[in-house]
Amino acid sequence: MTEDKEQQAAAYLKLQEDVKQLIIDTIYKELQNYGSPLHNHIITAVLGSYSIEQRIKDVIKKQMEKF
Repeated sequence: MTEDKEQQAAAYLKLQEDVKQLIIDTIYKELQNYGSPLHNHIITAVLGSYSIEQRIKDVIKKQMEKF
């Protein structure tokens, strides 16, 4: 591989990592903004699911049994 091709490959890999980090940073920022549509969708998907409801009930039940 020529030096030019190596530099192009390195630049491409760096660009991929930069884009990946930009996406992660954007999602993190949106999740910190509690009124954002992304935050609301995640909350609805997670907290509105049957499995999380069951887990919460199990935790409450176990805590109540301790007393």
